[in-house]
Amino acid sequence: GWTQKSIENLRSLALDFDQVDSADELWKCQLHMELEILENLTGKLKEVTGELDRLSEKDEKVQLLKTIPGVGTRVAEAVVAIIDDPGRFKNAKHVSSYAGLVPRCYQSGQMERLGRITGTGNKMIRALLVEIGWLGLRYEWMRQIYDRVRRGTKSRSKIAIVALARHILVRCWAMLRDNSSWQGSKAVAVKS
Repeated sequence: GWTQKSIENLRSLALDFDQVDSADELWKCQLHMELEILENLTGKLKEVTGELDRLSEKDEKVQLLKTIPGVGTRVAEAVVAIIDDPGRFKNAKHVSSYAGLVPRCYQSGQMERLGRITGTGNKMIRALLVEIGWLGLRYEWMRQIYDRVRRGTKSRSKIAIVALARHILVRCWAMLRDNSSWQGSKAVAVKS
């Protein structure tokens, strides 16, 4: 985002159409219009964010997911929106597959190889969960999952973070399914 100081610097350069003397200064008019658009969009964004905050305070599911360390309002809202009714998923594999956080399977006879994640489902939720994974490494329970999958190899760090994102999603689903809040070091019962 833009800082207030940088926007003020740009405002000092911007001119309205009636202040322009030559064609060389038309870019200053364009800058003036762009700054007005930015100001308008920033106001609208604050309005929408405020409304989302107001609605999320009333939503029990969102409040439930916010008890997970590292999961904030927007991620909780996104997970609740994507999962909707947790009863529609039979098990953790189904919810993970729905979000595209499972590896693609290649089979031929006896040979079975797991590839990249399938990537089906909602891109935004995958991106949010991966970001929560990176930020959540400061929490012990997330670090343990990450380290277990990574196995001390730097090249497996992205694989480990996707596994952590899947684990976070499954925990969210289990909490919504059981209507239970975060239980710290206790693992949430997950039916695989």
